[in-house]
Amino acid sequence: MPILDNEIVWRPAALLSDVLPAQNGGRMTFAQLVSGVKNNLFPDVSQSERLAGAVKWRKAFIHINSAQDTALLNARLFLDALTPAGDFVTFHPGTQTDTENSIAGRPYGIGTLYAPIASGATQLQVACENNSQYASLQPFRINDRVRVSDRPSTGGAGNEEWVSVSAISYGADFATLEVSPALANAYAITGTLVSSVHELDSVVGNWSGLAVTSSGGSFAAATGGNLVAHNKGAIEENWTLTFTSASGFTVTGTSVGPLASPGATSADYAPFNPATGTPYFTIKASGWSGTFQANDTVSFATHPAAVPIWYRRQVPAGTFSLANDFASLALHGESA
Repeated sequence: MPILDNEIVWRPAALLSDVLPAQNGGRMTFAQLVSGVKNNLFPDVSQSERLAGAVKWRKAFIHINSAQDTALLNARLFLDALTPAGDFVTFHPGTQTDTENSIAGRPYGIGTLYAPIASGATQLQVACENNSQYASLQPFRINDRVRVSDRPSTGGAGNEEWVSVSAISYGADFATLEVSPALANAYAITGTLVSSVHELDSVVGNWSGLAVTSSGGSFAAATGGNLVAHNKGAIEENWTLTFTSASGFTVTGTSVGPLASPGATSADYAPFNPATGTPYFTIKASGWSGTFQANDTVSFATHPAAVPIWYRRQVPAGTFSLANDFASLALHGESA
């Protein structure tokens, strides 16, 4: 079944600090960041920050909150609006657990056309959202996918194209991008956005690292989907099943600790995530074979159907005040 718009949910990270980078970010929580709500991600900018300049980071997760366990395929993330104030926002890919002090993902950004372009063009002049800072941050890079669009973000008529960057140079007033294939449409300066795009093959709950420590028992995880990490309830976690008999076992997670309900090889095991009321994962009885003994173990990791993203907001020194500032990150994808 297709993934519905309301099944794509932005969620905050567990940690928040503007003083200790190691305490900012971390794992996904199951609260929701509602679009358009003031200060749902960043706080207001103080007068002292506007005068002196400031940089703040916030981590969020784009969660495929679908009970169907359907993968979002060919996912593309990009900024689809400039901030109306004098600040600017870039986004950086994160990991499921990283904090601000260990961010390794490169920035992605946005700009407008510096000069109009005709159909068939292979060169774009892009007035970056903050051209002087973009020259050092370099949110547009060689081999990037770039979105060129004059469609209103609220919907309506317009064009949208996806091209690749083969060469780039940052100048004082604009960045020059060589792209391929040639653009199919002409674009005016007004209303045309150019965004660098972060691409993912798929977003879906998944598992990895299955290890069985037993002389007589085994588990076939891949056959028939005998181990499933669910879109709605999966978390970033390392799980250990410890056998208490030939068929019974207990389950412990590295961060959540022991689960209340034990399992058995004779029945499907699907422990609930209390934050969602749905299973973290399902282990099907059909996957078990052989004979286990007490203290045998089975371990694996689960990974949520979520894209971890860092937002970086920079307020240049001397920035003016604006009451209704915002940033907008869009997600395109397909589902089976």
